[in-house]
Amino acid sequence: MSEQTTLPPPAKSRWLRDKPATSHKSPVKLAARKRFSISEIALPAFSLATGAMVGLSAPQLIDPQGISGWVKVALLTGSATLVSYVVNRHAIVSGADLTAKGYQSAGIVSVGSIVLVGAGLFASTFSGLTIDRVNDLRLHENGQALAAHIETVNAQASKAVQVIPAIGAAVADIQQHLACEEQESCISGRKSGGRGTVTRALEPIARRSSEISAQLSKGDSERSNRLAELNRLVGEYQAVLSDTSLATGEKRRSLIRVDARIKQDANALLNAMPLHLVGSYASELERGITIAGRPDATHNANVLLNRHGRAIGDALDGLDQNPPKAPIFPDQAGVSSTFSYMGHFLPIAALTLVIELVMPLTLWVYTLLSHLWGIYRQEPTTYADISVHGEDSRHGV
Repeated sequence: MSEQTTLPPPAKSRWLRDKPATSHKSPVKLAARKRFSISEIALPAFSLATGAMVGLSAPQLIDPQGISGWVKVALLTGSATLVSYVVNRHAIVSGADLTAKGYQSAGIVSVGSIVLVGAGLFASTFSGLTIDRVNDLRLHENGQALAAHIETVNAQASKAVQVIPAIGAAVADIQQHLACEEQESCISGRKSGGRGTVTRALEPIARRSSEISAQLSKGDSERSNRLAELNRLVGEYQAVLSDTSLATGEKRRSLIRVDARIKQDANALLNAMPLHLVGSYASELERGITIAGRPDATHNANVLLNRHGRAIGDALDGLDQNPPKAPIFPDQAGVSSTFSYMGHFLPIAALTLVIELVMPLTLWVYTLLSHLWGIYRQEPTTYADISVHGEDSRHGV
């Protein structure tokens, strides 16, 4: 019986691997790689930009004084940044996703929250960034209004000069007739001359006309001096307004003082010509005088006086004796005041609006479209059903 030889098992090759055992398990799928989203960077970046703008604008709106004031600014800045980020993130991430799945109320709430938060932040940042310049513009406009007011007052006072010739003619004519009455009784007609009843009745009127004429001449000279002073004050107003070394509060106080002096001198310029006194004198001449027992002399004297009274009255009729209304010094600008100057600061308004409102709405729209496209790729039939009937149709409702 032959001896059986046991052979050793074949050695494993160092270059060949053993065939793995057959397994019936399904292959392991790796988790889907998270796709990069621009909103993950854009939202925090724009929220920080919003906070920075609030930090710049808040001190202009609340004028912080001391540590407590700056704590308020810090709280406003931090709160605005947090609110902008949280509301916009939930609206864009959750609201757009739910809207894509058919929940229309989610779309309304998310878009509404973006609009409300964006509008509030836009109002605060735009007004804070422009309120100092708006105050400067209002003060500049007040200076222009003062210059226009001075021109109006001077034009009205200059027209009063046309009364001077009428008063001068009355003075000369009355004095001439008065002298003639003393020498030849030109008014009474008695041809005896002398200082009688008619002369004594006309002397106060002649003296009054001379006084008014002198006051008008003095007023005309004073008008020129007042106008020169007003022009100097307008120049001082503009110099203070353009002085960059003055603090805002000090500049405003200086301008208020100059504004008050301009208005006082403007009133003095308007009253330099005593038009009310001239009007009273014209009425007095038209009423005439009465010489007791001398009807002819009364008639002749009144013909003279009435003629000059009407001439002076006609000169006054062409004048506007109602003083023009002076401009009111502007108050400090508020938030609502800045919006009336939005056209002047249109680039700032546009940039602020884009950061606070347009950008979040744009991200929301693009995120919604991305979700809708993802649903369509995975379940085209379900997507069509959602588009036509809404989310409830998926559950047979």
